[in-house]
Amino acid sequence: MNKYFTVFFCYYILISCSTKQNQKDFPLEGNNYTIYLDGVKEESISLSSLFKNVQTIILETNDDCLIGRINRLQVFDGNIYILDSHIAKSLFVFDMEGKFIRKIGGFGQGPGEYIEVRDFTFDAENRIIFICDIRNRIHKYQLNGTYINSISIQSPDSQAHFIQFYNGKLYSNCIERKPNQNDYLLLEIDPKDGIILSRSLPKKYNKGWNELLFFENGGFFISRANNPPRINLMFMDYIISIGEENTPYLELKSKNLTTEKDIESFRGKAPMPINQENILSSKKIFNVHYFIENNNFICFRCGFTPSTTFAVLFDKKIEEVKLFKIFSNDFIFKQDRNGWMGNFIFSDLKGAYEILDTQNSFIIDYFQNAIKNNEVIPDLDKFDQLSKLDKDSNPVIFYYEFK
Repeated sequence: MNKYFTVFFCYYILISCSTKQNQKDFPLEGNNYTIYLDGVKEESISLSSLFKNVQTIILETNDDCLIGRINRLQVFDGNIYILDSHIAKSLFVFDMEGKFIRKIGGFGQGPGEYIEVRDFTFDAENRIIFICDIRNRIHKYQLNGTYINSISIQSPDSQAHFIQFYNGKLYSNCIERKPNQNDYLLLEIDPKDGIILSRSLPKKYNKGWNELLFFENGGFFISRANNPPRINLMFMDYIISIGEENTPYLELKSKNLTTEKDIESFRGKAPMPINQENILSSKKIFNVHYFIENNNFICFRCGFTPSTTFAVLFDKKIEEVKLFKIFSNDFIFKQDRNGWMGNFIFSDLKGAYEILDTQNSFIIDYFQNAIKNNEVIPDLDKFDQLSKLDKDSNPVIFYYEFK
Protein backbone atom coordinates (compact mmCIF):
# COMPACT_ATOMS: atom_id res chain seq x y z
CA MET A 1 0.00 0.00 0.00
CA ASN A 2 2.81 2.41 0.80
CA LYS A 3 3.77 2.95 -2.83
CA TYR A 4 0.46 4.77 -3.38
CA PHE A 5 0.82 7.12 -0.48
CA THR A 6 3.10 9.67 1.03
CA VAL A 7 1.81 10.36 4.50
CA PHE A 8 3.19 13.15 6.59
CA PHE A 9 2.60 13.48 10.30
CA CYS A 10 2.83 16.57 12.41
CA TYR A 11 1.89 17.69 15.84
CA TYR A 12 -1.72 18.77 15.98
CA ILE A 13 -2.09 22.47 15.95
CA LEU A 14 -3.92 24.81 18.27
CA ILE A 15 -4.79 28.04 16.49
CA SER A 16 -5.46 31.02 18.66
CA CYS A 17 -8.93 32.57 18.59
CA SER A 18 -9.59 34.96 15.74
CA THR A 19 -11.97 37.89 15.43
CA LYS A 20 -14.78 37.84 12.91
CA GLN A 21 -13.05 40.59 10.95
CA ASN A 22 -10.32 38.24 9.71
CA GLN A 23 -12.50 35.22 8.97
CA LYS A 24 -13.67 34.70 5.41
CA ASP A 25 -16.52 32.43 4.50
CA PHE A 26 -16.49 30.41 1.32
CA PRO A 27 -19.27 31.14 -1.21
CA LEU A 28 -20.52 28.14 -3.14
CA GLU A 29 -21.93 30.44 -5.79
CA GLY A 30 -19.67 31.73 -8.53
CA ASN A 31 -18.70 31.47 -12.17
CA ASN A 32 -17.21 28.03 -11.75
CA TYR A 33 -17.05 25.08 -14.12
CA THR A 34 -18.88 21.86 -13.31
CA ILE A 35 -17.22 18.55 -14.21
CA TYR A 36 -19.29 15.36 -14.22
CA LEU A 37 -17.22 12.24 -13.56
CA ASP A 38 -19.79 9.49 -14.18
CA GLY A 39 -19.77 9.43 -17.97
CA VAL A 40 -18.56 6.65 -20.25
CA LYS A 41 -14.79 6.24 -20.08
CA GLU A 42 -12.97 5.92 -23.37
CA GLU A 43 -10.12 3.43 -23.44
CA SER A 44 -7.22 5.89 -23.67
CA ILE A 45 -6.09 9.36 -24.60
CA SER A 46 -2.82 9.85 -26.45
CA LEU A 47 -0.46 12.50 -25.15
CA SER A 48 0.13 13.65 -28.72
CA SER A 49 -3.45 14.96 -28.73
CA LEU A 50 -2.50 17.42 -25.97
CA PHE A 51 1.17 18.19 -26.63
CA LYS A 52 3.46 19.08 -29.54
CA ASN A 53 6.50 17.14 -28.45
CA VAL A 54 8.52 15.87 -25.51
CA GLN A 55 11.97 17.00 -24.43
CA THR A 56 14.23 15.01 -22.13
CA ILE A 57 16.05 16.82 -19.32
CA ILE A 58 18.83 14.68 -17.88
CA LEU A 59 19.64 16.16 -14.46
CA GLU A 60 23.34 16.39 -13.76
CA THR A 61 24.53 13.87 -11.18
CA ASN A 62 27.39 14.72 -8.84
CA ASP A 63 28.08 14.78 -5.11
CA ASP A 64 26.70 18.33 -4.77
CA CYS A 65 23.28 17.59 -6.23
CA LEU A 66 22.31 14.00 -5.45
CA ILE A 67 18.53 13.76 -5.35
CA GLY A 68 16.81 10.94 -3.51
CA ARG A 69 13.27 11.81 -4.50
CA ILE A 70 11.51 14.78 -6.07
CA ASN A 71 8.71 15.92 -3.78
CA ARG A 72 8.06 19.28 -5.45
CA LEU A 73 9.09 20.82 -8.77
CA GLN A 74 8.49 24.31 -10.10
CA VAL A 75 9.90 26.13 -13.12
CA PHE A 76 10.61 29.81 -12.63
CA ASP A 77 12.65 32.40 -14.54
CA GLY A 78 14.17 29.80 -16.86
CA ASN A 79 15.35 27.42 -14.14
CA ILE A 80 14.02 24.23 -12.58
CA TYR A 81 13.62 24.20 -8.80
CA ILE A 82 13.50 20.74 -7.23
CA LEU A 83 12.67 19.95 -3.62
CA ASP A 84 13.83 16.70 -2.04
CA SER A 85 12.33 17.10 1.41
CA HIS A 86 13.23 13.78 3.00
CA ILE A 87 16.45 12.32 1.61
CA ALA A 88 18.70 15.16 0.43
CA LYS A 89 16.63 17.65 2.47
CA SER A 90 17.48 20.43 0.04
CA LEU A 91 16.10 22.76 -2.61
CA PHE A 92 18.14 22.37 -5.83
CA VAL A 93 18.31 24.65 -8.87
CA PHE A 94 19.05 23.32 -12.37
CA ASP A 95 18.94 25.05 -15.72
CA MET A 96 16.62 23.83 -18.49
CA GLU A 97 19.37 21.59 -19.85
CA GLY A 98 19.70 19.82 -16.51
CA LYS A 99 22.97 21.45 -15.43
CA PHE A 100 23.20 21.93 -11.67
CA ILE A 101 23.41 25.58 -10.62
CA ARG A 102 23.11 25.78 -6.83
CA LYS A 103 21.27 24.84 -3.69
CA ILE A 104 19.07 27.37 -1.93
CA GLY A 105 19.94 27.45 1.76
CA GLY A 106 21.11 24.32 3.50
CA PHE A 107 20.44 21.91 6.32
CA GLY A 108 21.15 23.28 9.80
CA GLN A 109 19.94 25.68 12.45
CA GLY A 110 21.93 28.80 11.61
CA PRO A 111 20.82 31.89 9.64
CA GLY A 112 19.62 30.86 6.20
CA GLU A 113 19.49 27.17 7.15
CA TYR A 114 16.48 24.94 7.60
CA ILE A 115 15.72 21.82 9.59
CA GLU A 116 13.03 20.37 7.35
CA VAL A 117 12.27 22.03 4.05
CA ARG A 118 8.61 21.30 3.31
CA ASP A 119 7.52 23.56 0.49
CA PHE A 120 8.63 26.64 -1.46
CA THR A 121 7.11 29.44 -3.48
CA PHE A 122 8.12 32.57 -5.41
CA ASP A 123 7.45 36.29 -5.25
CA ALA A 124 8.01 36.89 -8.97
CA GLU A 125 7.91 40.70 -8.80
CA ASN A 126 10.53 41.00 -6.05
CA ARG A 127 12.38 37.85 -7.13
CA ILE A 128 12.27 36.20 -3.73
CA ILE A 129 12.10 32.52 -2.81
CA PHE A 130 10.18 31.52 0.32
CA ILE A 131 11.02 28.18 1.95
CA CYS A 132 8.70 26.65 4.52
CA ASP A 133 10.48 25.06 7.50
CA ILE A 134 9.17 23.41 10.66
CA ARG A 135 7.90 25.44 13.62
CA ASN A 136 6.15 27.88 11.28
CA ARG A 137 9.45 29.32 10.06
CA ILE A 138 9.59 30.74 6.56
CA HIS A 139 13.00 31.66 5.14
CA LYS A 140 13.48 34.22 2.37
CA TYR A 141 16.24 34.15 -0.26
CA GLN A 142 17.19 36.00 -3.39
CA LEU A 143 17.20 33.92 -6.58
CA ASN A 144 20.99 33.68 -6.42
CA GLY A 145 20.67 31.93 -3.05
CA THR A 146 21.55 34.92 -0.86
CA TYR A 147 19.71 34.67 2.45
CA ILE A 148 17.47 37.67 3.27
CA ASN A 149 15.74 36.89 6.56
CA SER A 150 13.19 34.61 8.23
CA ILE A 151 9.71 35.17 9.57
CA SER A 152 7.41 33.10 11.77
CA ILE A 153 3.73 32.58 11.04
CA GLN A 154 2.00 34.22 13.99
CA SER A 155 -0.24 31.31 14.92
CA PRO A 156 0.81 29.89 18.30
CA ASP A 157 1.76 26.22 18.48
CA SER A 158 1.01 25.66 14.80
CA GLN A 159 2.92 24.26 11.85
CA ALA A 160 2.56 24.97 8.15
CA HIS A 161 3.46 22.43 5.47
CA PHE A 162 2.33 24.11 2.24
CA ILE A 163 2.85 27.72 1.19
CA GLN A 164 1.93 29.76 -1.87
CA PHE A 165 2.75 33.40 -2.67
CA TYR A 166 0.14 35.30 -4.63
CA ASN A 167 -0.72 38.97 -5.13
CA GLY A 168 1.54 40.25 -2.37
CA LYS A 169 0.52 37.69 0.26
CA LEU A 170 1.50 34.26 1.49
CA TYR A 171 -1.01 31.47 1.93
CA SER A 172 -0.61 28.28 3.95
CA ASN A 173 -2.63 25.29 5.05
CA CYS A 174 -3.94 25.16 8.61
CA ILE A 175 -4.23 22.06 10.85
CA GLU A 176 -5.44 22.44 14.44
CA ARG A 177 -4.53 20.55 17.63
CA LYS A 178 -8.10 20.36 18.92
CA PRO A 179 -10.30 20.30 15.84
CA ASN A 180 -13.88 21.59 15.92
CA GLN A 181 -16.53 22.28 13.33
CA ASN A 182 -15.46 25.94 12.99
CA ASP A 183 -11.88 25.18 11.94
CA TYR A 184 -10.49 26.98 8.90
CA LEU A 185 -8.28 25.31 6.30
CA LEU A 186 -6.42 28.27 4.76
CA LEU A 187 -4.36 31.11 6.25
CA GLU A 188 -3.59 34.40 4.52
CA ILE A 189 -0.28 35.76 5.85
CA ASP A 190 1.66 39.00 5.64
CA PRO A 191 5.02 38.00 4.06
CA LYS A 192 6.86 40.81 5.86
CA ASP A 193 6.20 39.73 9.44
CA GLY A 194 4.13 36.52 9.44
CA ILE A 195 0.99 38.16 10.86
CA ILE A 196 -2.19 36.30 9.91
CA LEU A 197 -4.42 38.54 7.81
CA SER A 198 -7.34 36.13 7.52
CA ARG A 199 -8.54 32.59 7.98
CA SER A 200 -10.80 31.06 5.34
CA LEU A 201 -12.32 27.85 3.95
CA PRO A 202 -14.19 26.27 6.88
CA LYS A 203 -13.38 22.59 7.06
CA LYS A 204 -17.05 21.70 6.59
CA TYR A 205 -16.34 22.23 2.88
CA ASN A 206 -13.90 19.34 3.10
CA LYS A 207 -16.54 17.20 4.84
CA GLY A 208 -14.95 17.71 8.24
CA TRP A 209 -11.57 16.22 7.28
CA ASN A 210 -8.51 18.28 8.19
CA GLU A 211 -5.62 15.91 8.80
CA LEU A 212 -2.14 16.39 7.42
CA LEU A 213 -2.25 13.66 4.84
CA PHE A 214 -1.81 13.86 1.10
CA PHE A 215 -1.14 11.57 -1.79
CA GLU A 216 1.79 11.51 -4.14
CA ASN A 217 1.85 14.66 -6.29
CA GLY A 218 -1.27 15.86 -4.57
CA GLY A 219 -1.17 18.03 -1.51
CA PHE A 220 -2.73 21.43 -1.08
CA PHE A 221 -1.74 23.99 -3.73
CA ILE A 222 -2.13 22.95 -7.37
CA SER A 223 -1.90 24.76 -10.69
CA ARG A 224 0.66 26.95 -8.93
CA ALA A 225 1.83 28.90 -11.97
CA ASN A 226 -1.68 30.06 -12.85
CA ASN A 227 -3.16 33.45 -12.08
CA PRO A 228 -4.70 32.84 -9.61
CA PRO A 229 -3.32 29.56 -8.20
CA ARG A 230 -5.70 26.83 -7.07
CA ILE A 231 -6.07 24.56 -4.09
CA ASN A 232 -7.70 21.18 -3.60
CA LEU A 233 -7.90 19.16 -0.41
CA MET A 234 -8.13 15.47 0.21
CA PHE A 235 -11.91 14.92 0.01
CA MET A 236 -13.06 18.28 -1.34
CA ASP A 237 -15.52 18.37 -4.24
CA TYR A 238 -14.09 21.68 -5.44
CA ILE A 239 -10.97 23.17 -6.94
CA ILE A 240 -10.65 26.61 -5.31
CA SER A 241 -9.09 29.78 -6.72
CA ILE A 242 -7.29 31.76 -4.02
CA GLY A 243 -6.92 35.51 -3.74
CA GLU A 244 -8.87 38.43 -2.33
CA GLU A 245 -11.90 36.18 -2.56
CA ASN A 246 -11.55 32.40 -2.39
CA THR A 247 -14.08 31.11 -4.89
CA PRO A 248 -14.98 27.79 -6.53
CA TYR A 249 -13.18 27.24 -9.82
CA LEU A 250 -14.26 23.67 -10.53
CA GLU A 251 -17.04 21.68 -8.92
CA LEU A 252 -16.83 17.90 -9.21
CA LYS A 253 -20.03 15.89 -9.53
CA SER A 254 -20.24 12.11 -9.15
CA LYS A 255 -22.23 9.45 -7.31
CA ASN A 256 -18.83 8.08 -6.27
CA LEU A 257 -17.52 11.17 -4.47
CA THR A 258 -16.46 10.52 -0.88
CA THR A 259 -19.11 11.28 1.73
CA GLU A 260 -18.77 12.17 5.41
CA LYS A 261 -19.92 8.64 6.24
CA ASP A 262 -17.15 7.24 4.02
CA ILE A 263 -14.59 9.38 5.79
CA GLU A 264 -15.52 7.91 9.15
CA SER A 265 -14.86 4.44 7.76
CA PHE A 266 -11.49 5.64 6.42
CA ARG A 267 -10.24 6.90 9.76
CA GLY A 268 -7.43 4.86 11.23
CA LYS A 269 -6.21 4.31 14.75
CA ALA A 270 -3.51 6.52 16.26
CA PRO A 271 -0.90 7.33 15.12
CA MET A 272 -2.22 6.59 11.59
CA PRO A 273 -4.82 9.20 10.57
CA ILE A 274 -6.25 6.97 7.88
CA ASN A 275 -6.80 3.30 7.15
CA GLN A 276 -5.05 2.85 3.81
CA GLU A 277 -6.63 -0.49 3.08
CA ASN A 278 -10.16 0.83 3.56
CA ILE A 279 -9.70 3.85 1.34
CA LEU A 280 -8.03 1.94 -1.49
CA SER A 281 -10.72 -0.74 -1.52
CA SER A 282 -13.60 1.75 -1.42
CA LYS A 283 -13.52 2.72 -5.11
CA LYS A 284 -14.54 6.21 -4.04
CA ILE A 285 -13.16 9.40 -5.62
CA PHE A 286 -11.09 10.90 -2.84
CA ASN A 287 -8.27 12.84 -4.46
CA VAL A 288 -7.45 14.94 -7.52
CA HIS A 289 -3.82 14.63 -8.62
CA TYR A 290 -1.43 15.21 -11.53
CA PHE A 291 -3.42 18.38 -12.26
CA ILE A 292 -2.30 20.39 -15.32
CA GLU A 293 -3.90 23.42 -16.93
CA ASN A 294 -3.45 25.92 -19.74
CA ASN A 295 -5.73 28.42 -21.48
CA ASN A 296 -7.51 25.70 -23.45
CA PHE A 297 -7.96 22.71 -21.17
CA ILE A 298 -7.66 21.16 -17.73
CA CYS A 299 -6.48 17.62 -17.23
CA PHE A 300 -6.13 15.58 -14.04
CA ARG A 301 -6.29 12.09 -12.60
CA CYS A 302 -8.57 10.48 -10.03
CA GLY A 303 -7.97 7.18 -8.26
CA PHE A 304 -4.79 5.26 -7.49
CA THR A 305 -5.39 1.56 -7.99
CA PRO A 306 -5.61 0.03 -11.49
CA SER A 307 -9.33 -0.60 -10.98
CA THR A 308 -10.19 2.96 -9.93
CA THR A 309 -7.82 5.34 -11.72
CA PHE A 310 -9.00 7.40 -14.67
CA ALA A 311 -8.10 10.61 -16.50
CA VAL A 312 -10.30 13.68 -16.95
CA LEU A 313 -9.97 16.14 -19.81
CA PHE A 314 -12.03 19.34 -19.70
CA ASP A 315 -12.17 21.62 -22.73
CA LYS A 316 -12.61 25.16 -21.37
CA LYS A 317 -13.86 26.69 -24.62
CA ILE A 318 -16.79 24.36 -25.20
CA GLU A 319 -17.03 23.17 -21.57
CA GLU A 320 -16.89 19.52 -22.60
CA VAL A 321 -15.73 16.70 -20.33
CA LYS A 322 -14.09 13.52 -21.60
CA LEU A 323 -13.07 10.60 -19.40
CA PHE A 324 -10.37 8.04 -20.18
CA LYS A 325 -9.14 4.89 -18.50
CA ILE A 326 -5.47 5.58 -19.22
CA PHE A 327 -2.97 7.90 -20.88
CA SER A 328 -1.26 6.49 -23.96
CA ASN A 329 2.27 7.89 -24.08
CA ASP A 330 2.92 7.76 -27.81
CA PHE A 331 5.82 10.21 -27.46
CA ILE A 332 7.93 7.65 -25.58
CA PHE A 333 6.59 4.18 -26.36
CA LYS A 334 5.89 2.51 -29.69
CA GLN A 335 2.78 0.90 -28.29
CA ASP A 336 0.63 1.31 -25.22
CA ARG A 337 2.35 0.47 -21.94
CA ASN A 338 -0.81 0.15 -19.84
CA GLY A 339 -1.00 3.84 -19.08
CA TRP A 340 2.44 4.04 -17.55
CA MET A 341 3.58 7.63 -17.04
CA GLY A 342 1.51 10.73 -17.70
CA ASN A 343 2.08 11.55 -14.02
CA PHE A 344 2.60 15.31 -14.25
CA ILE A 345 4.19 17.06 -11.29
CA PHE A 346 4.00 20.66 -12.55
CA SER A 347 2.60 22.70 -15.42
CA ASP A 348 2.59 26.29 -16.61
CA LEU A 349 1.05 27.87 -19.70
CA LYS A 350 3.82 26.46 -21.91
CA GLY A 351 3.87 22.82 -20.93
CA ALA A 352 3.86 20.05 -18.32
CA TYR A 353 6.63 18.23 -16.48
CA GLU A 354 6.85 14.58 -15.56
CA ILE A 355 9.43 12.66 -13.50
CA LEU A 356 11.19 9.40 -14.37
CA ASP A 357 12.11 8.27 -10.86
CA THR A 358 15.43 6.47 -11.23
CA GLN A 359 15.56 5.79 -7.48
CA ASN A 360 12.52 3.54 -7.78
CA SER A 361 13.95 0.18 -8.84
CA PHE A 362 10.62 -0.95 -10.30
CA ILE A 363 10.33 2.13 -12.53
CA ILE A 364 13.91 2.24 -13.76
CA ASP A 365 13.95 -1.52 -14.45
CA TYR A 366 10.64 -1.22 -16.26
CA PHE A 367 11.94 1.61 -18.43
CA GLN A 368 15.26 -0.06 -19.24
CA ASN A 369 13.52 -3.32 -20.12
CA ALA A 370 11.29 -1.38 -22.51
CA ILE A 371 14.42 0.01 -24.18
CA LYS A 372 16.01 -3.45 -24.44
CA ASN A 373 12.81 -4.89 -25.89
CA ASN A 374 12.73 -2.18 -28.58
CA GLU A 375 9.52 -0.70 -27.18
CA VAL A 376 10.81 2.85 -26.72
CA ILE A 377 10.79 5.17 -29.73
CA PRO A 378 14.45 5.26 -30.90
CA ASP A 379 14.43 8.95 -31.88
CA LEU A 380 13.24 9.94 -28.39
CA ASP A 381 15.21 13.00 -27.27
CA LYS A 382 18.49 11.90 -25.59
CA PHE A 383 17.73 8.23 -26.20
CA ASP A 384 21.37 7.17 -25.78
CA GLN A 385 21.67 8.86 -22.38
CA LEU A 386 18.37 7.39 -21.25
CA SER A 387 19.58 3.90 -22.11
CA LYS A 388 22.49 4.33 -19.68
CA LEU A 389 20.46 5.40 -16.66
CA ASP A 390 20.63 3.36 -13.48
CA LYS A 391 19.59 3.68 -9.83
CA ASP A 392 22.61 5.90 -9.10
CA SER A 393 21.47 8.50 -11.64
CA ASN A 394 19.49 11.56 -10.69
CA PRO A 395 15.82 11.51 -11.76
CA VAL A 396 14.99 12.52 -15.31
CA ILE A 397 12.41 15.12 -16.32
CA PHE A 398 10.24 14.81 -19.42
CA TYR A 399 8.92 18.19 -20.55
CA TYR A 400 5.81 18.12 -22.76
CA GLU A 401 5.11 21.28 -24.75
CA PHE A 402 1.44 22.21 -25.10
CA LYS A 403 -0.02 22.55 -28.58
